[in-house]
Amino acid sequence: MKLSYLTQPMCDQERSERLFSGELLIYRQIPAMLELIEQADARLRTALGGLEPDTAQHHLGRDEFLDRTGQVQTAFRKDPAMRALFFDVLKQCGVDISRTSYDHFPMRIVPFANSHDGAQRAAIGHHRDSWGSNIHCQQNWWAPLYTLEPQRSITFYPAYWHQPLANNTAQWRFSDYLASRKQSESERAVEYPSAPGPAEPVDESEAVQIMLNPGDVLNFASAHLHASAVNTTDKTRFSVEMRTISDHDLQSERFAPNVDNLGEPPMYAWFKSITTLQPLVVTEAREPVCQIEPH
Repeated sequence: MKLSYLTQPMCDQERSERLFSGELLIYRQIPAMLELIEQADARLRTALGGLEPDTAQHHLGRDEFLDRTGQVQTAFRKDPAMRALFFDVLKQCGVDISRTSYDHFPMRIVPFANSHDGAQRAAIGHHRDSWGSNIHCQQNWWAPLYTLEPQRSITFYPAYWHQPLANNTAQWRFSDYLASRKQSESERAVEYPSAPGPAEPVDESEAVQIMLNPGDVLNFASAHLHASAVNTTDKTRFSVEMRTISDHDLQSERFAPNVDNLGEPPMYAWFKSITTLQPLVVTEAREPVCQIEPH
């Protein structure tokens, strides 16, 4: 797996070709990302009564911590100004936003240890994003809000770029997840998994923890196997993320390989145009079909 650090924007075609060959891209010190961090930090500090967000967990009980941070997550996710700032991040990375669709823009909060578990958007286990969306030209964007440590970051598994991993994509259903989410409290954990997962152990011997500085943005393909690093530090991890699809890739049928995903159909309905907010409608793109047998 090649990891590249970029200080200049990259055009859509080159970005896609590099991501869909297994490369990871990190854009350094994006001005709009630094502005977004400043605003997100102010919101968190206000909600947490002036506490340092990444150490507030030491001072608040589980329910109070989840309630306060959950309110920030909800407001953040619904705020068009925050999304607009991240669209500026994409533009500063070279994305043609007039030809790009996105699905959502959440803040993810991963507490340390397990005393404050219970949030909906917390740690997530081993997965490829393509397992849930069934879209192999999807790109992921991920950025920390505070300084990271290897045990408080995001982990990738380069050996699985071409290697299948047994999973439950053939059985998982988004409709079942939605039904379970309706029965859960706002911003709290959902009983049904939010995405398919492995059906066999993952080899951790070649795991790579990606390190970024606040202001950096990680860009990877939906086919990359990854997971939240197990947070064994004494600080909470805060990050933001977005998933995008480029019209250029759909029209040119540029996709990452599908080595183990048996899910269907592609969930294009999750996405809408950044500039017009119209739902993404795809009628001709041929997603790569996995040839393995279901487990």
